Amino acid sequence: MSGQMTEDQTLLKDAAERYLRDSYDFNDRRERIAAGVYSDPAQWQAFAEMGWLALPIPEDLGGLGLGAREMAILAELCGQFLVTEPLIETMAVSHAILGNSPQKEALVAQVAEGDMIPVAAIDEAGEGPRLSPATRLTGEAGQWRLIGSKHWISAGASATHLAVLASSEKGLAWVLVPADSEGVTRHIYPTHDGRGGASFEFDLTLDETQIIATDEIAQDALTAYRELAMVLSSAETLGATQAALDTTVDYTKQRVQFGQPLASFQALQHRMSNMLIQTELTRSLVYAACEAADTGHADCGRFARAAKVKAATVGRKVSQEAIQLHGGIATTDEYIVGHFFKRITALESWVCSKGEALQEFMALPAAQH
Repeated sequence: MSGQMTEDQTLLKDAAERYLRDSYDFNDRRERIAAGVYSDPAQWQAFAEMGWLALPIPEDLGGLGLGAREMAILAELCGQFLVTEPLIETMAVSHAILGNSPQKEALVAQVAEGDMIPVAAIDEAGEGPRLSPATRLTGEAGQWRLIGSKHWISAGASATHLAVLASSEKGLAWVLVPADSEGVTRHIYPTHDGRGGASFEFDLTLDETQIIATDEIAQDALTAYRELAMVLSSAETLGATQAALDTTVDYTKQRVQFGQPLASFQALQHRMSNMLIQTELTRSLVYAACEAADTGHADCGRFARAAKVKAATVGRKVSQEAIQLHGGIATTDEYIVGHFFKRITALESWVCSKGEALQEFMALPAAQH
């Protein structure tokens, strides 16, 4: 596994980092979130114009046809700059779910142009199995009805459409529902990471075109979506972890105590060295998971889960250390380092929690070579 980027990947990273550095101001972000605005339409349109939304869409459908490594580059930068727009959510849905629809060409074109912001709706209240939904799709011959509810949807406040996981007579089903449809009730709430979560209640009729996938195709789409989400959440966690470390190193160089910069104290140097080592180990595993996904490696599912567990564990540890090394200033809303911690903890449970990923990793058999 090579950690080196290709020329095209380097150009993508440099252009995206330059844009976010110039256009994504932390204080503007704080003010927007405080006003209850979780996604800036101007930013989303810029993402579309730069080709980010078309990045995971196959070339034969009008996209760029790029892979997990390129998506992870953007995800890592989302973590670094604390992007609140649902970029990783949309990339995962368009790549793994919408691409299975009979209407896939029209749907992914709307995503690429920025007209549709699809977010997956999987989680439900109650103690039932997370991936065996109580939300039901019933009917036949073009007369379909969706009844149920979904909860704890990250970036649900920003979604224009929901890819809803439901059960049907044919097993699992994915249904595409406009968030503002009659029969859909959305409850928006602020989240500690600034994304704007939402819960939804459904009691509406559907037509055939809104059913994206059923039975085995739906199950395969769920597996692909979860594994891609694990990789992308790990990459975003890595970006936030690296940014928390960089912010800490800069702070300790500037903060003077007992007449010397904090960075001159050996005990603190050791702590930051350990933070760096663990961050780099995480980077290697995230990149390995990307390569496994892009090459169709037989163990790509285990790589995705291993990356999720490692990134979540290291991200929490490094961001906690960053807060401690900053002292009281890190607990204020005006200072950025605490926001990295908040985003990392939110990503820890997105789509697949660290605990779930670890259990699934241990249950999966290793590929035979």
